[in-house]
Amino acid sequence: MLLGTSRCIRSLIYESVQPPRSCQRRYISTLGSPYRRLGSLSQTTTSCLKNSHLKDESLSNSPCNDQAAGTASQATTTSSPDSSASSSSSQVITSESNRNKENGFLREPSPEPSHGFVHPTQSWGSSMDEDLNASSSCRKDKASSSSIAGTSESEQPKPKQSGGLAKRVSFGVLMGIVGGAAVVVKPLFLIAATFISYQATIEYYSMVTSKGITKGMPPPPPLISSLTTVLCVSMVFFSYFFRGKSGTVLAVAAFFLLVMNLVAIRKPTFSMLASTLFGVFYCGWLPSFWVKVRLLPMSAPDIPLLPAIFAPFSGWTVGLLATFTAAACVVAADTGAYFVGKKLGRTKLTEISPKKTVEGALGGLISSISVAVGLWGLTQWPATPLGAAGLGVFTFFASLFGDLIESIIKRDAGMKDSGDLIPGHGGLLDRFDSYMFTGAVTYFYIVFVLPVLPYVGS
Repeated sequence: MLLGTSRCIRSLIYESVQPPRSCQRRYISTLGSPYRRLGSLSQTTTSCLKNSHLKDESLSNSPCNDQAAGTASQATTTSSPDSSASSSSSQVITSESNRNKENGFLREPSPEPSHGFVHPTQSWGSSMDEDLNASSSCRKDKASSSSIAGTSESEQPKPKQSGGLAKRVSFGVLMGIVGGAAVVVKPLFLIAATFISYQATIEYYSMVTSKGITKGMPPPPPLISSLTTVLCVSMVFFSYFFRGKSGTVLAVAAFFLLVMNLVAIRKPTFSMLASTLFGVFYCGWLPSFWVKVRLLPMSAPDIPLLPAIFAPFSGWTVGLLATFTAAACVVAADTGAYFVGKKLGRTKLTEISPKKTVEGALGGLISSISVAVGLWGLTQWPATPLGAAGLGVFTFFASLFGDLIESIIKRDAGMKDSGDLIPGHGGLLDRFDSYMFTGAVTYFYIVFVLPVLPYVGS
């Protein structure tokens, strides 16, 4: 009896087999009360197909069908006390419909039933809607659980590639060796400063011409960027061959670039003019101060051993010691800030660079002062430990804010690195941004601050 009822309900839902006319009429006559639909439907279809002996052993029970059947039974019992006799048949109906819907056989009901036959899904009560909703929600839970399982398998965190820190340290050591040799030998120092100025201009204009900065205005034409590169490199040469006299060169270069902006661009804006002037200042005039520091002619304190080692390569001058000390303080500040911030960093320093912390900055400051005082104990320059500590403080703040200024340019440009010249470090400006203002600050400290320190102590 139950199998016959299931077979009839399947034929009614799918419209694949039309029931007899008498069954249709008898079914339609039972549509008067929504509380008697399921019971009347089961009695009618049972009498129509009482001789059916179909077997469907492939269908198996599932938690979803049990849940839907329970929902339909509860809804039928609550709706009418007289419908308790048809609870078993309603369970069969809902279980069979849920199985078929899960297997993909259920079709959407036709908008207009043919032969005057009303589709069962258009006339069943609320109990059938509830069991269909319960089946659908259970299938959604299954799908979500399977998708979560697939996601957990496919999106497992990949192991981090080892060797990133080793590459960074190895190239940092290599740059330190090359930089040390360039500091000692003056011609190599000129070549290094020229290359830094050239590459810094290239990376600067790669950021200035990016979509993030040029949004709403045309980027600088190639003529302007090429002229800026030539003038920046020329300022380094002028500082070397004319003993640091580059102030006049900066003024003339700035005026020439402003004129070329007016000629090459139809309607230049103030932002274009400002970016051009900052480029020649940032990539040309600031690196030239390192040349000024290196060429300081004052004699350094006479100490054993060291003057004899450096005598074949260059004179034992304040310029040599000041360049080496300032560069060492920058390295110490960056290294100390990195490791202290990584271990103890908790308080964010600024929104410009979220990874920088107050604890890391204090670690960099202490490292810079320690290196400056340590080199004073070795070379006896500056004359007092206070002067050495002051140089460490000035160098630290110049390196810190030089890094932040370059971070602002990269943030506006929408770039993580200024380039990819140095493996493990990014572009040249990513590595030398801390040095850009340090040369000018060191030169100012030596020329204007150190001479007055003895009077301040007295």
